Amino acid sequence: MNIGVVLTSRNNSGMLTEWHNANSYSGVDVLNIDEDSAPEEKEKLKNLCDKYNITYMDREERGMQNNILTACNDFEDRGIDWVCYFQHDAFTLEDDFFKRLDTYLASGKLDETGVIGFNFLNGPIELEKYNGEDTELFTIARCPLEPGDSWYRHKIRGHANGWTPPADKKTPFAVESVSWMAALVKISQYKKYIEPTGDYQFYHAWDDIAFQFLYNNVYNVVIPQFRLGHDQEKKVKYGLPLSSPTSTSKREHFYGKWGHHDVWKDRWGFEYDNDRCRPQFEQVKQNYENTLLMDFYNHNPKNGPLKSFPEWRSEG
Repeated sequence: MNIGVVLTSRNNSGMLTEWHNANSYSGVDVLNIDEDSAPEEKEKLKNLCDKYNITYMDREERGMQNNILTACNDFEDRGIDWVCYFQHDAFTLEDDFFKRLDTYLASGKLDETGVIGFNFLNGPIELEKYNGEDTELFTIARCPLEPGDSWYRHKIRGHANGWTPPADKKTPFAVESVSWMAALVKISQYKKYIEPTGDYQFYHAWDDIAFQFLYNNVYNVVIPQFRLGHDQEKKVKYGLPLSSPTSTSKREHFYGKWGHHDVWKDRWGFEYDNDRCRPQFEQVKQNYENTLLMDFYNHNPKNGPLKSFPEWRSEG
């Protein structure tokens, strides 16, 4: 199979068992990179990796973006072209997910894209609505530059201004940044366009990757015919906070340093937060002329996707 899966851990070894039990990944090479867990947690994780035939690796440099580069190098050495990052509480909903995805990627349709995302059923309410190939589009993407509430997601989530999803649930379309509970990228594209930084250890790292692609006029896309689940409640029984950003007392222990909002502002010149993003982007937009960042800033998601790719459509 031409897809490698990478997980990253920090003092959450039990979640590897959760991911293993929830996912159907036969034939897929899986790598788990540990980011400086406590010694006893690190030892537990090594034993679990051996048990589940998952490759264990200590981090080379801190931070998600550096971990993805490490995974790119490791999988490339194995003759694999694609890296798919998974959070431990994300999971496949169909046993043939990776087989179908591998076949689809082999067509070459997505070779020149940036970050690739999926149709996520996020939490119990959305997961109850799973309906195979007829599943509606639920939690799809993050979009701080566009008008709205910074998300493409189903109205069941109660978001303020909404977006108009494409009528065809099997046609890929462009987004600012994917819902990075799982995110796919071609190794050659990552190495060509992304300059990794350890300044983001976890939060906003994938959003920054997506924006680097947009700055280079490379589309990030969602392939909505591929569905995944995400359930934060899985974390609670292992002592992890239900919502990682709001748990200040345990946040650094599990996810590393805070301060990603400041990093984002320093790097991009505007804040990520939607209430301030658009007004601040307006002040620096001259830096982003003739890039896809400007195109998304000028796009209203109520009008549907900025760009759809019917030529990349696939059945199933």
